Amino acid sequence: MSPWRLLGVPLLVCATALGAQAQDTPSEPSLFRPFGDFRLRLEQDWDSRSGDGTQLDDRLRLRIRLRLGLDVNLSDQWRARVQLRSGPHDSQQSPHITIYDFDGGSNGPYEFNFDYWYLSFRSEGLELWAGRNHLSYWHQDDLFLIDNITFAGGGGSYRHPLAGGEMTWHANYVALPAGMRDFSGTSLIAQAEYSRELASAGFSLAAGLFSTRADPDDPAGELLLTENNTRDYDVLNLQLQYRASVLGRPLRLGADYGHNFRDYGQAPVGSFSEFHQDHVDGWVLEALWGPSGGAGDLLLGYYYSHVEALAANSSYIQDDWARWGTSTQARLTNMKGSEFRVLFTISPSQDIFARLFIVDAIDLLQPGDVALEDGKRFRIEYNVSF
Repeated sequence: MSPWRLLGVPLLVCATALGAQAQDTPSEPSLFRPFGDFRLRLEQDWDSRSGDGTQLDDRLRLRIRLRLGLDVNLSDQWRARVQLRSGPHDSQQSPHITIYDFDGGSNGPYEFNFDYWYLSFRSEGLELWAGRNHLSYWHQDDLFLIDNITFAGGGGSYRHPLAGGEMTWHANYVALPAGMRDFSGTSLIAQAEYSRELASAGFSLAAGLFSTRADPDDPAGELLLTENNTRDYDVLNLQLQYRASVLGRPLRLGADYGHNFRDYGQAPVGSFSEFHQDHVDGWVLEALWGPSGGAGDLLLGYYYSHVEALAANSSYIQDDWARWGTSTQARLTNMKGSEFRVLFTISPSQDIFARLFIVDAIDLLQPGDVALEDGKRFRIEYNVSF
């Protein structure tokens, strides 16, 4: 199927956008603050090959995401949050539901789960949380961490001035989700982040550690792919971001590097760990130009990613770039390729977002494979928050 079938999608999305209204009215914080968002996405996959050399059928799907939440502002310092999201019980990565497959594939499942339930405390530069939440960790892309995935445990940040800028210390100790209703293994995630704004530019530097410990005796972890339920990781993550203005529009340039220090030399012969024991590095380069968030804003972006098989735990990173894995679990390491994006903001609460991914595998996925996986994907979506 040709990707040109998608040319009619912007008309559908724009027509939907015209029927929605922005909600920009400011108000004083109240005890209860309900909120939510909705996404309508059309997604085309084509020219995709699996490791056994099979060419996958092209696929065009209409998908949705719905999230509904409630903040309880207990005081100026204390807040509780709960949020319900769509998405399969067995997927900690994706909150999306397929409502129509144009090529005859299955729809659904129409399932919902709580992805946030936590209590937080904030006082000056200190922020703490306990419950289920996204990590306290600064990241500029989704290749090593994505906020769709929430963890149970505790974490927090402490900010203070340093050398004309701001230093932030992040720390988290959490249980690792296996789907949306179980957990398997634990992780310590910490980061030091420094940010400074100069006269006409700014920059951020960060160094972080993802130290995860699997629980191979826990049956809940068996749904994780590529033996992630049995393998530990010790990943160093380094980030650099430069901010400036070009032609009167904001420019952001970034670099992200990860290295897994864990030694898999004693892994069983023929295992995924043994086969990829030397594939432990990853990096991302990115450029974003233009504003976002205000009515009429247009942002253009490009990312190049090269993430080896064990450079990150593939069960806890993005599932956007390719259709590798199962219907509920993605494994987007062992991957190199590009993302092109365009984001148009209709109003502060509405936008249209288009992304093109072109991906190739770095190495064979497992012993016995005869081909490198690849794939192309295009998405366009309408997002509205309320």
